[in-house]
Amino acid sequence: MTTSRFLQEQPLFGGVDDQSIAAIIPLLSEHEFSTGEAIVREGEDGDSLFVIRRGAVEVLKASTAEDGVFEKRIAILKVGDVFGEMELIDMQRRSATVRALEPVSALALSNADLFCIYESDLPTFTLIVLNLARELSRRLRSIDDLAVHHMAMGSRADQPW
Repeated sequence: MTTSRFLQEQPLFGGVDDQSIAAIIPLLSEHEFSTGEAIVREGEDGDSLFVIRRGAVEVLKASTAEDGVFEKRIAILKVGDVFGEMELIDMQRRSATVRALEPVSALALSNADLFCIYESDLPTFTLIVLNLARELSRRLRSIDDLAVHHMAMGSRADQPW
């Protein structure tokens, strides 16, 4: 499958026309990661989002317990999923660690390259940002559903999960 077709089939680039995709492809860099390799680490600075082209990753969040600090898996992402986008939006450090569960190929789009799209093709930039907002909204709805399910299982709302 060509890179342009792959991208146009992913939610992040949904609705982006052929000409705009052709202009975006040179901005992307492809990265390969080995099984177990950390792609991004919680607390680090970051400047890129990633679209998974092959493989799967786990998203891990640091948590503290009586016996120390450990990482808790909060999601598994697969082909077409995006991660690293939060840093581009809120300019904060990485909110979680993302580690390859198997060999992974991912396309990276940096903050600087996203700004290039903004400067050269405002309608496409707007569409990509809207697609990012939709993805974040889907994730927030999932978290809401998990919270309601957790509370329905007997946990009190005023207690941490």
